[in-house]
Parts: sequence; structure tokens; C-alpha cells
Amino acid sequence: MLRVTSIHGGSPSGGGGGSARAVAAYLTEYLTAANEEPGVWVGEPARRLGLVGIVDRADLVSVLEGRDPRDGTRLGRAFVERVLADGRVVRPVIGFDATFSAPKSVSVMWALTGDAGWADAHDAAV
Repeated sequence: MLRVTSIHGGSPSGGGGGSARAVAAYLTEYLTAANEEPGVWVGEPARRLGLVGIVDRADLVSVLEGRDPRDGTRLGRAFVERVLADGRVVRPVIGFDATFSAPKSVSVMWALTGDAGWADAHDAAV
């Protein structure tokens, strides 16, 4: 199963949580955990920004903050929170997190049988 969730930027004053630094720390720490491959930069936009190879936390922070990691130049418009007429705060979307997970039935079969083939099949599918 593929689940895509929005990554929201937090308020610079600390309200709302989820700052680019916190998101980058979580993603780079998670991706370097045991049995996980580190993230790598892909695509033409990354290449144009000089981003190649394994994702570096400082570079990821820059991109999530909308800045060029080489010189700090703003990339596009600044990410800002908006307040709607009814007082609700709309936080900016600074990225997307795509997560692949096995359906519950596959997880249960793996847990019940201990057969590594279930995990291997999931990895191959991803």
C-alpha cells in the first residue's frame, strides 16, 4: 500500500511544530536506522541544485525551508501560514512523505509464520 501524507511547515515562532529542521532530523535518522537504505537525491531539480547521492540533513533542511542549499537563495515564494476568516490557521505544505507498507493480512502472515519470504516479497514489490 502506498500512503502519501503532506509535510507541513511549522510556525517560525515554534507554534504548530513540524519545523523543517525537525522533519529533516526525523527523516534522516529514520532512513539511517538498521535495515533501511539511506535516502538519495533524484530528479532534474535536485541535480540543478547540486544535490546528488545520499541525502544530507543540512541540505534537506535548506530544501524544506525553500532555500538553495549552496548559497541560501530563496527558491520561489516564502512558506507562510495563512489565517482564514474563521480564524483557522492553514500551514504551508513543504513536502510529501510517501510510505509503502504491507496490507495487514501480509503483516499477520509474516508475524504468525516467521517466514522471511513475506518480508522479501514486500521489499520486492516496493
